[in-house]
Amino acid sequence: MIIPFDKQAHLEALRQLVIELQDYERELEPRLPPGAAIVDEYVPQMLLRCKQAVGQILIAEIDAEVAGFVTVLTRVSSGEIEDGDIEYGLISDLVVAPRFRRQGLGKELLEAGENFARSKKVSSLRIGVLHSNRAAMNLYAANGFSVLFSEMEKKLDP
Repeated sequence: MIIPFDKQAHLEALRQLVIELQDYERELEPRLPPGAAIVDEYVPQMLLRCKQAVGQILIAEIDAEVAGFVTVLTRVSSGEIEDGDIEYGLISDLVVAPRFRRQGLGKELLEAGENFARSKKVSSLRIGVLHSNRAAMNLYAANGFSVLFSEMEKKLDP
């Protein structure tokens, strides 16, 4: 079942999933900070962004246990002059707890996020992903997302 985030009922589980997501991404990109180091700042910022950008956190529950979440923002502006100040929706976070993976829950959360965005009249939806996160890239591509732009990096010797 996918339901709206309730701070009283879901906050601690949400915090643990943020840590889980950050630590997983840190395995892919070691320069990222550990989840425990960012969670105290990140969760309040995520809640504030939801308020500012007409967003919502949707919680996936299985047998009354939080199994994952998706954060959807519906009024995001790039702020870049070359973009023409377009507005779009953004899935800023999507995570499924390890023991619930490979059961289609990521797809369900993605669809719930899209439906929320549609209900707010969003015409395009973006999602960010580390290029090395192949599982996420495959999920997003299989659900109709395509690469909009790529940012590349080169490490320089000192």
